[in-house]
Amino acid sequence: MCHQVRSAGYAAYVAPIDPQDTASDRPGHLPVGFIVGVAACSLAALAALAAVAARGALPAGIGLTLALLPIPALLAGVLYLDRLEPEPPSALVFVFLWGAGMAALIGLISSAAGTQLITTPALRSDGFAAASATSIIGVAALEETLMGVALVGLLLQRPQEVDGVSDGVVYGSMVGLGFALIENIYYYTQASRYGFSGVATTFVLRGVISPVCQSLFASLIGAGVAYAVTTSRRRGLWAIGAGWLAAVALHALWNDSLTSGVGRLALTYAILAVIVVILLIAVILDRRRIAALIVRYLPEYGPTGLVAEPDIAMLSSLPDRRQARQWARLHAGLPGLREMTEYQLAATELGLLHRRSERGLVDAQSFAQRRDGLLTGMRASRSAFLSRLNDPPHPPWAPSGPSCFRPQPGPALRAPRPDPAASPDRPAITPESGLAEP
Repeated sequence: MCHQVRSAGYAAYVAPIDPQDTASDRPGHLPVGFIVGVAACSLAALAALAAVAARGALPAGIGLTLALLPIPALLAGVLYLDRLEPEPPSALVFVFLWGAGMAALIGLISSAAGTQLITTPALRSDGFAAASATSIIGVAALEETLMGVALVGLLLQRPQEVDGVSDGVVYGSMVGLGFALIENIYYYTQASRYGFSGVATTFVLRGVISPVCQSLFASLIGAGVAYAVTTSRRRGLWAIGAGWLAAVALHALWNDSLTSGVGRLALTYAILAVIVVILLIAVILDRRRIAALIVRYLPEYGPTGLVAEPDIAMLSSLPDRRQARQWARLHAGLPGLREMTEYQLAATELGLLHRRSERGLVDAQSFAQRRDGLLTGMRASRSAFLSRLNDPPHPPWAPSGPSCFRPQPGPALRAPRPDPAASPDRPAITPESGLAEP
């Protein structure tokens, strides 16, 4: 009993933890490696822009403007896919800048060497020139390898950030968009030598499509990384190689089709469109998998008072989660919206943590620490939200039933029941965990 009271009092003074932050014990802390990486990629991109601007301010300005046009819409689309279990903004920024930095590095090297390594095939006054198979495949392999390095880095350094194929698609799309942004500036600068027709040809055939294609290719590598992380590093490493081979093959096919007839180009885009649809279906199925994990694992935390049956139904539905955030903002303003968002995110991470434990990807001690931290975050977010309301109204997902956001009268203190699913690999919830609900 003493443990419960002390823990409950402590939780009231703890700021909501960042459920995404597993790289450091201090929320918001950025590792030195991250800062150095961002700085290096940014400097490479700035150097590339300076080199392009040195060839002429007007072509560089046109190239930068046209290259930026499709990026905001595509970024919004990627973030829309990342709604259920959003990735850390720092990680997304890093992989985006990594892609931009790698494109800048290739551009600087090719400029210094006097080659057109960044553009395969090369642009001429009458369209794109045919290139050798070796050049097409070599450049595709180089670009996909450099983009894939960032994705594999997540596997080695922060595997906890990758929970399924949707995460792999999101990270792959971000690194591809960063690469395409800088790559397109080179395309437009080269095309400006052939006047308006050259710029228009490049915009139609590569400028709009290139960010989509680069994101698609890198997403295949990201999907392979996600499979390796969520399965086993040893048994799943083949998926990274398979994703890389598929990305290189499609990239080479796309480059080659630009020098062929309209029929060949249309067929290539049809193939790419089918693969995009397949990836989107995989993302949708992955969302349903995560929702099923919430329904499967969170009911055992009912005794803590942090979730009730209607709350679990809300957490497993994207429309209901959005409605809950709108309700929180309506009654508690922006702070209430933030608390509800943190509560939902911590609950989602809790379900994913159980799945990682079930697959043997996390040891018992790490599971217990992470579980308790997430539950503390849920408690703090819920308490902070309720403290802003004198008489909490019934939430829309529980108009008449129980909900942790509409506390029911009951005993002053209630200890959680033992976890029936506890095992040596997954410690039970106990009063000593500090998770009892007053």
